[in-house]
Amino acid sequence: MGFFDFFKNMFKKQTCAFCGGECGVMTRTKIKGDEYICSKCDDLCSQHIRKGRFTKDELSAHMEYMKRSDRVFKEVIGGFDKGECIPHPNNRQTFQFFDEHGMFIIRESSRDRNENYPVELFRYDQLAGYEPYFEDRAPSEEGKPREFVEGGIKLTFIGGRDIPNDIRKGAMAHPYITETVKVCMAKTDREREDHLKYVDNIIAHFDYIFGVHDAEKGLFQFGMSKEEKRNLQGNVAMVNTFIDAVKIAKSGQTELTPEQQAEFDKNKALMNDAATGGLAKYTRAADDAWNKIQ
Repeated sequence: MGFFDFFKNMFKKQTCAFCGGECGVMTRTKIKGDEYICSKCDDLCSQHIRKGRFTKDELSAHMEYMKRSDRVFKEVIGGFDKGECIPHPNNRQTFQFFDEHGMFIIRESSRDRNENYPVELFRYDQLAGYEPYFEDRAPSEEGKPREFVEGGIKLTFIGGRDIPNDIRKGAMAHPYITETVKVCMAKTDREREDHLKYVDNIIAHFDYIFGVHDAEKGLFQFGMSKEEKRNLQGNVAMVNTFIDAVKIAKSGQTELTPEQQAEFDKNKALMNDAATGGLAKYTRAADDAWNKIQ
């Protein structure tokens, strides 16, 4: 291909592989297979993935995934009026937690309540890591302090590129996100003062979800820690399950009664909670919410 042919192909109008509409060079993204997605169809995808690494079929499946996520958020969770938002949404990004359903969202005022953007839910059990980030640069004038650029929280999902070796038990891969996600909460000095103070609160919430401090005891706390209680319950549940299994086998029973099934499910949940440091509780909640929408 010659020099001029290259630029001719680069700037010519293309057809969106999804809606069939015409998309110019400034309103399209090239995907695998020498096809394109227009900006309108791009809005139906997660803003946290690189569309260029997907085929048309893969992105079509992803759009269905996003539609389902949006329906779970609106029809099962109940929308933005539910959960805990830290801090109140501003012109940047922040988090809203739905612990009862084992998930959270990243809020952004420019996208909130806009029907063109499906709401993307993230499961706690898909998260590999979270940490604050702070970026600055050399001052424009010598002798002045370094200039603030932006700050917030950086998320790494299971299946991402920078995955730690010690993946927590019970974790599962995110089906689409491989890139590190930066949640920018401040880009000006005023925002840094007003909003970055909430970063510690958000990190503390994630720490609570993942049981970071469950083994600790307060200065005047007696008895077992939260982790010790959970492990004890798991061990008792395992023993009870074994005893029940022996009884059922000796009786010649071939199927569990509804009461026996309920007891088995209860013990299984306690054992999974102990094995995953409490994470299984949020997996069950997320599965339940997600499965309500087909």
